[in-house]
Amino acid sequence: MTRYIGLDLHKDYIHGCEWISHEGREKHFRLKNNRDAWANLAKMLGPDCEVAVEVTGNTFELYDALSPHCARMVLANPSALRRFGSGQHTDRVDAARLAKMMAMNAVPAVWVRPQEVREIRRLLQYRFKLVRHQVRCKNQVKAILRRYDCGSSRMNNAASVLQVRDHLNLDAADAAMLVSAAHLLASLETERGSIEAEIARRLAEHPEAKALLSIPGVGILTAAAMWAWIGEPGRFRTSKQVASYAGFDPPVHQSGQTYYHGKVSESGNRLLRTVLIEAAQVVARHDHGRLGQSYRRKSLHIGSRKAIVALARKLIVVAWKILLTGEPYRDEVVSKTRRKEIALRRMTQKESLCSREVSPAVRRGPDPSLRYGGQGMQALT
Repeated sequence: MTRYIGLDLHKDYIHGCEWISHEGREKHFRLKNNRDAWANLAKMLGPDCEVAVEVTGNTFELYDALSPHCARMVLANPSALRRFGSGQHTDRVDAARLAKMMAMNAVPAVWVRPQEVREIRRLLQYRFKLVRHQVRCKNQVKAILRRYDCGSSRMNNAASVLQVRDHLNLDAADAAMLVSAAHLLASLETERGSIEAEIARRLAEHPEAKALLSIPGVGILTAAAMWAWIGEPGRFRTSKQVASYAGFDPPVHQSGQTYYHGKVSESGNRLLRTVLIEAAQVVARHDHGRLGQSYRRKSLHIGSRKAIVALARKLIVVAWKILLTGEPYRDEVVSKTRRKEIALRRMTQKESLCSREVSPAVRRGPDPSLRYGGQGMQALT
């Protein structure tokens, strides 16, 4: 008799439910969310077990630990799960729902990506956060300079911030904040470059991913994002499925005689859509091949903004076909592709973050005398 188990993951614990189908009853249990508890749970499983768990937090690490010890383990799509069941969402209800859906073979599954794809996705997401920190820091600099009627359109790096500070009559507080912002910008720029080099090294190891550089407007980071999110191209049967996965599919509204398409669903990954839109803007400005011509034709009828989205959709479909066939883009400009490959080689030659020495200041941590409370507070008064 097959045992069906649903697991509801939380930060500190896991709530599980075993659905005993022939008796029509639930058996609930709870364990800590750590590797020792996973090992104990794995001993409870067997070849007669089928396990379902919703994707969140450290789900993929849990999958690696448990999947060898059961007949089948399915990772459920959290967006699709919202359409099932009642409005109740408790640990018991969610775990039981997963177990019962597993018994009915109705769990909306996601693709279990290999370790190398998980790593490059995490690196891309971390780089995206570093860029957001940079933008936030630059906006703080601009806010300070606006108080002195100083144009701040070129505050792009630490050197420009310090140069402005030297030419303005700033009060002590604003001068201190500008120096701090300059240090932050320099540090963030260094760390972003190191992460980008780490991404480039992983991209260079996969010839099928490097082939994406033959697409106009697609650089190293865009190619890495395309490869990381498409993953195994054979899991998509049609180009519509690829567009839907990226969130470029228009939802259909139909009731009686009313039928219309809405805006794009935006159901896919936000970072992937962001890099695709940026690549589409480059193609729209500089490409004179089929992709650029397609954009110019569409922009006459539907406007430039919608045409950019349509072009981004076309880019992800082209990338999928390249990964599927292993052949470069048919209208490839060889000279531009070579320049991208040279840039890729240069990035891979940068020092690896793994081999970089951690500075003594980082190892020591913050100065205890500057912490609030006790003598640190007296030092600030």
